[in-house]
Amino acid sequence: MKKIIIIEIALLFTLIASCSKIKQIANINVDIPYSAQSALPEIPGIIAGYGLPPGGISLPFPAIPVATNSKQYISQYHTAANMIIDVYLKQLSLQIVSPPNQNFDFLDSVQVYISAPTQPELLVANEYNIPKGQTALNLSTNTNVNLKKYFVQDTIYFRIQGHINAIPASGTLFNLQSVFHLLANPLN
Repeated sequence: MKKIIIIEIALLFTLIASCSKIKQIANINVDIPYSAQSALPEIPGIIAGYGLPPGGISLPFPAIPVATNSKQYISQYHTAANMIIDVYLKQLSLQIVSPPNQNFDFLDSVQVYISAPTQPELLVANEYNIPKGQTALNLSTNTNVNLKKYFVQDTIYFRIQGHINAIPASGTLFNLQSVFHLLANPLN
């Protein structure tokens, strides 16, 4: 009788472990890229012909809207919004598109915030002490913040705050490229 109980307990533990493994195998881990292009904003005081104050100025950029297409991704991966476990910002980069000779020498530091219609603004990436001569910046991202509530919105907004020390070329365009990592499990 003891042997049967021991075998049943062993089978029960094996079944539980198997269910856990099956659930783990069902995890959906996917990177989702987004890209948006924007122009540098006009710098206050430059229009009137004034230069930058000593030490530069902090310059807020206008919010950049990005369609998440989350419903399409959720459908594509055969899951649902309530099955999403975690979404985090894996990487974020800025790259000068034009003019061709422009670089980020005008920028000392940059912070990138994310928001959504029903979610508050949140710091998600930054870079301080930007080296000279760079035309592309790979920012440090905060991967410890679950951005699921932002991802499931139709649109997210990136807002850049930079400290500038020089005047960039008029009409400077840049790309903002981000990669979000999605973890979902349809068995949850």
